[in-house]
Amino acid sequence: MSGQIAGEGWFMLHSFLLGAFITFCYDLFRILRRIIPHGIFLISLEDLVFWVLATGGIFYLLYYENNGMFRWFAVIGAGAGMLLYKKTLSAFFVGLVSGAVNAVLHLIGKILRKLTAPLRFIMRLIRKQAGRAARRTAVEFRVRRRKIDHLLNSRLTAWKKEIRIKVTGRRKKRCDQ
Repeated sequence: MSGQIAGEGWFMLHSFLLGAFITFCYDLFRILRRIIPHGIFLISLEDLVFWVLATGGIFYLLYYENNGMFRWFAVIGAGAGMLLYKKTLSAFFVGLVSGAVNAVLHLIGKILRKLTAPLRFIMRLIRKQAGRAARRTAVEFRVRRRKIDHLLNSRLTAWKKEIRIKVTGRRKKRCDQ
């Protein structure tokens, strides 16, 4: 077999492996999305990062292994690698890893809930007592405000009467006298 044909075979194998690796990298993003739910903005940003990195990988393959020449069989090899990985390993890998990570996170959450149970109980009691104190304080504040309002109204009424006496020089007669 000539060196030229062997070089083409290696190039095809590398393009096939690059396609599988690109799909594997996208599966890592899929796993991350299953573990931590994302909004549309973060998903778009992740996709942009993925495609920039995938473009860099393809450019590297074409530039260093094929002197920058675009070859359709490299695209076909990368597509075949993507398709084969997607149809064979992708679903199993994403399900296994995301399920395992979610199970570990769930277990850690349970352990932390057990460890923090006394602290949460104490915090609940403190919140309950603080609520009672706040309600008592509010009632006391309303009572004192009513007393102050009553006192101010009576003083204002007295001052109003004094001013009227000084202005008119006499007291206002009441109707019932």
